[in-house]
Amino acid sequence: MEIAFKASFVLATAAETVLVAVLVFQVWRQQRHGSTQPLVFTGGDALIGASLFGGTMTVTTLFAHGWSDASAADTLLYAVTFGIVTAGLANYLSREGGAWRAHGRSAFVLPLGFGVLAGLAGV
Repeated sequence: MEIAFKASFVLATAAETVLVAVLVFQVWRQQRHGSTQPLVFTGGDALIGASLFGGTMTVTTLFAHGWSDASAADTLLYAVTFGIVTAGLANYLSREGGAWRAHGRSAFVLPLGFGVLAGLAGV
């Protein structure tokens, strides 16, 4: 379980790096050229994703392993990473319109699943 979580975290970190680079480029283009293109993700969506992951991981870790395995620094790191990736995915799926808008909101189920996986793995 731990290896599965760590592998998914490596992929999420790569996706996060790309999303943040795109966000920086988009903000620069808005400032310089007045672009009206929507940003690759919003802060609110990133906070929702991070909260869902962090809360689920914390509760699962406490039930599965107790207070001794709970680490605030690890939870924060993982929550930020999965929150940004979830926000980017939700925004991407919502841009397509129609039925895809519902899929964009369903992306917020992902941090719940990864939070349970992280909590059970005790990472």
